[in-house]
Amino acid sequence: MQAPDASLPAPAGAAAPPARPAGAQPVRGAGGRRLSSLMAAVSHFGGQLLGILLALLVSHLIARRLGMGAEADAFFFGRRIATSLIETLSQIMAVFYIPLVAAHAARAGGGFLRATLRHAAIAAALGLGLSLLIAWGAAPMVRLLAPGFEGGAAVLAGQALTLFGAALPATMGCIVFAACLNVTGRFGMPSAIRQLPRAAVAAVLALAGTDIAIRGAGGFAVAWFAVAGLMLLQCLRIARDWQAEAAAPPAPAAPVRPLAAGISAVLLMVAALASTWLETGFAAQVGPGGVTRLELTQRLGTLPGNTLVAALSLVVFTAWSRRAAAGQRPSASDFWRNIFVGLAALLPVQVYVALHSQALVGFLLGHGRFDAAAVDSVAHSLRWMTLAPLSAFVLRMVLVRVLADPGLPVVRLIAIGIGFDTLLKALLFQLLTPGFGVVGIVTAQAISPVATVLLMAALLRGSGLLAGPVRLGREAGLAIAAAASIAGFALGALPFSGVAPSMRGDLAMLAASGLLGGVLFLVTAKVLRVSVALH
Repeated sequence: MQAPDASLPAPAGAAAPPARPAGAQPVRGAGGRRLSSLMAAVSHFGGQLLGILLALLVSHLIARRLGMGAEADAFFFGRRIATSLIETLSQIMAVFYIPLVAAHAARAGGGFLRATLRHAAIAAALGLGLSLLIAWGAAPMVRLLAPGFEGGAAVLAGQALTLFGAALPATMGCIVFAACLNVTGRFGMPSAIRQLPRAAVAAVLALAGTDIAIRGAGGFAVAWFAVAGLMLLQCLRIARDWQAEAAAPPAPAAPVRPLAAGISAVLLMVAALASTWLETGFAAQVGPGGVTRLELTQRLGTLPGNTLVAALSLVVFTAWSRRAAAGQRPSASDFWRNIFVGLAALLPVQVYVALHSQALVGFLLGHGRFDAAAVDSVAHSLRWMTLAPLSAFVLRMVLVRVLADPGLPVVRLIAIGIGFDTLLKALLFQLLTPGFGVVGIVTAQAISPVATVLLMAALLRGSGLLAGPVRLGREAGLAIAAAASIAGFALGALPFSGVAPSMRGDLAMLAASGLLGGVLFLVTAKVLRVSVALH
């Protein structure tokens, strides 16, 4: 995520926002222009918002054309396994590359571009190896993770997994390109470009007549190579602008430990993949439609919130990495203020989804082969799923804080934290899934991060990272704005209580509730003169 300094002078009587630490630098874009951390987060979220809309469109098209049966399960299995690897690599490898790129930018100026191209080539080669490994092991993976799949469903799942995995060389290269662009102050553009594969899948689902699953997976892979080409061009274009900044004297730098960052990235990646594959395997044991129900539940329940969290955490991590490269250390107040801002923004989103789960599922998915029973089952699990992003966000920020501090025993802390989280999830899946099905899986995802945060807090007790005075400035009004927004969601839905469900009625209620809640949030923030600086 990212550093800086977007707050305005505090009004009389308000606590003054903490000053930016000496040596901390604002995010800078092309030609040295200054970008506030809040605007960087908004820019990144804007690109991800396009992805949310495309993901909802894809969910609608899959529900309409495939329903919730064996064929949809096979398609979602292949997609979940391959794209979980892609998305995990995209998020976790940033842990490795962003600090390295930030250090190159601080010490070597324009030389970081040559390093970026070298790292991108290495990453693409690793991606090719993973792609070939997936192609070779697709059938055994289906048998291992989804033993309930039989006949054509198992074959289709293996084929989809192979095609989705073919995108890995491009996605691995894009991870490095995105780190380069983020450190140079560009968040919205790479975020938007990376939505092209979703657009390709949506186009195939809308237009293909036969072999929908296979053609969709192929379109996804081809689109990722187009994304890699576009991001490479953007990295090359910034060379001229960044050379001018390289003339500035280098900042005093903290030691960078690429081996520790690399090991931590691998540990996080393995844990994230293990979690996804475990939950997929348990969902497959629920029965026909289990994997599809889990996928759609998670997509609707976490996509908006997780996108917001990813934007915030990326900006903060980038900022803290730049400060570490300059020899600075974020305070406990910085950490908890970012937690407060994230939860204040995330809570209304999750409440909206929980409050309108039935209408959301009915409007987005309840068409074609997706019958009323399917709508009810997904809506029920969706209400429980809305809890998970809240606890996951706090754990994510704790891990980000650890990763951004080269003075900590990073590998040991990460290994203990994510190892405990993964084992606890596996235990909870085993205990809860037989009695509660998919609801047991999503409940475990909400409980596990809470226990892991408590463990991490105990491990960090003597470090001073999490303990200390917390000073809120004008961002404190976000709590009142969030409460006003939630009240608006409930009030906006009142005129539609008792109205029979229909596509038009659901849309009208969702729009009225969301509009009133959004307006109340903005008006309250304006009246209270809320401003936010992410440090």
